[in-house]
Amino acid sequence: MKIGELEARSGASRHTLRYYEQIGLISPLRQTNNYRVYTVQTLQDLDFIQRAQSMGFSLGEIGEILDAQRNKLIDCADGAKLIEKKMSEIKQKIANLQSIYRYLDEERATLEASAAKQLALEQQRNAST
Repeated sequence: MKIGELEARSGASRHTLRYYEQIGLISPLRQTNNYRVYTVQTLQDLDFIQRAQSMGFSLGEIGEILDAQRNKLIDCADGAKLIEKKMSEIKQKIANLQSIYRYLDEERATLEASAAKQLALEQQRNAST
């Protein structure tokens, strides 16, 4: 398939497809006229890339995984370890975000209390004048 068909079937833009080719995530075949030709495997790779990105894997990590798959250097146990590592990273990010959220919530409450005190003081001043 040519780039237009791959774009339509994968949902990835031509710009994205060319970028993925540039960084080695996909590798089209070249015809004698130098046109790119993509295989069904490329479509499967793009599906994997999109799913992996949605799970928080970087393009660099995805490239390493695809390279390991293509060279038969990864098995299911290795894949499970990669997923476990990503889950651990996500868990840490969640903990960090929860900590930030608690801090912001405390700051908001402090500011609201301060604003309420200022308003009460202003109302007192206005009532006494």
